[in-house]
Amino acid sequence: MTEPFLTGLIDLNHGDRPLADVLDEVDLWASRLIDGLFLDQAPADLAGLGAVALAVRLARRLGFAQVVLNPGRPVDPRYRDLDAEICTFEGDWARYQRWSGEGSQPGDGHLVYGVPPAQQPAAHRLLALRRAGLAFVTAGHLRDQGVIQVAGAT
Repeated sequence: MTEPFLTGLIDLNHGDRPLADVLDEVDLWASRLIDGLFLDQAPADLAGLGAVALAVRLARRLGFAQVVLNPGRPVDPRYRDLDAEICTFEGDWARYQRWSGEGSQPGDGHLVYGVPPAQQPAAHRLLALRRAGLAFVTAGHLRDQGVIQVAGAT
């Protein structure tokens, strides 16, 4: 397990949020003592790629060590050219156990919530088996975290 990054959360509303608002929020987070940005509810299709690419470039220019995109599902292959980590799964523990891993690549992020504390070691073993690059496992829900810690799965 790698050391967690303190990460600021920005909701992209699946690409429906105005780009100017997103870029302003990236800039705002730069004034805080955090290591990276978690771009939540990111679009996964080609139509949303341009705005996401701009947000990622600005984050990198401002010095963020980690930029994570969370569409929570597989992305258009061109997203893989961005300088960002991608979460290709977001869902509850029961769904994660049934998920085939389709559309995910080794190193992608997997966000699993609703994991009872006694089952969290099993969740981490499954994340490692699926070669998740980063993981967020919680008994609660991902939303309403504000600032979250994302840890590497291996």
